[in-house]
Amino acid sequence: MVTFRNDLESFGSYKIEKTAKHNLGDNENRLIDWSGLLEEIAKEIPLSDLQYYGDNKYSQIIQAYAEYVGLQPNQIVQGVGSDQMIHTIITTFLQAGEVLLTVEPDFFMYSVFSQVHGTKLETYQLEWIDGVPTLSAEKLMEHAEKVGAKLIILSNPNNPASIAFESGELEKIVANFNGIVVIDEAYIDFAQVKSMLDKINSYDNLIVLRTMSKAFGLAGLRLGFALSCQRLAYELDKVLAPYSMPNIVGKIGVQALKHSDKVKESVARIKEIRQDFMAFLEQQPNLHLLPSQANFITFTAPYAEKILEVGLTQDFNFKYYADGPMKGYIRMGIGHSDEMNLMKEIIRKVVKNKL
Repeated sequence: MVTFRNDLESFGSYKIEKTAKHNLGDNENRLIDWSGLLEEIAKEIPLSDLQYYGDNKYSQIIQAYAEYVGLQPNQIVQGVGSDQMIHTIITTFLQAGEVLLTVEPDFFMYSVFSQVHGTKLETYQLEWIDGVPTLSAEKLMEHAEKVGAKLIILSNPNNPASIAFESGELEKIVANFNGIVVIDEAYIDFAQVKSMLDKINSYDNLIVLRTMSKAFGLAGLRLGFALSCQRLAYELDKVLAPYSMPNIVGKIGVQALKHSDKVKESVARIKEIRQDFMAFLEQQPNLHLLPSQANFITFTAPYAEKILEVGLTQDFNFKYYADGPMKGYIRMGIGHSDEMNLMKEIIRKVVKNKL
């Protein structure tokens, strides 16, 4: 009889039955207009990119992204989205049974990859001060020592809480931790806090994750990067499977990087819509809104679950947390102005019916 891993019995397939018309659940950039991108790149893609493995160093996209972030090519490792980078980091630097530490709440895939790899996951519960999850480097370090952590990973801005941590607090963690520290900056383009990129050359234990899925609005491209000192990048690249990313993905990424002005414009517009929607939410009764620095907002209210129910009937998709540290909270991406106006109407009706 075929047997399976008992420790994965609780896992389910991470698939959705259909994509909602107003998909605010995946934190995508729904505003950027990439019409014309495929036409631009078509002449750059020969048939050989489909027939042959090609350049397994992915030199073009590595060079282009190095120029974009101001690092050297040998400090960058490319992957199929940030997810593959997370998995590769855990595989590279942790043996089975060693401790991966993250904060709670944070991106659920950290725990998934930890369990798949057989490492021991430990979490540090963020302290909620004045209704906002807050990071204390000192307390996190105390917990890291207590549980024997070898690697720390956390997102900034935080997914799902939308809040951001100050770079100074994060640097204290990097400076005082003997293991690897991974800062996942998938949403940093939408934040006011500084990136940790300028600290990479100062520390040999820091890895910063970036993606072209969020600000660049190319989630379907599945292109992410791990940025670090040369030594860590070399160790990661040793473990990364050869030819793990299609040649075409890299070439589309190179072309998209030539339009960084388009990205900045859409990010600025998303921030405007975010601010407008947050101002609307702040006017609603008994509603608690977290101070978002991402392209999504997170809030709770006694009628939050009702907002979800009504939203589903109007072909909206967003996240409602039925349990855990975010119990009763909604995480909702920022969409087009008309989508957010429709959501305002839904919330107004729910509030009216509940009062």
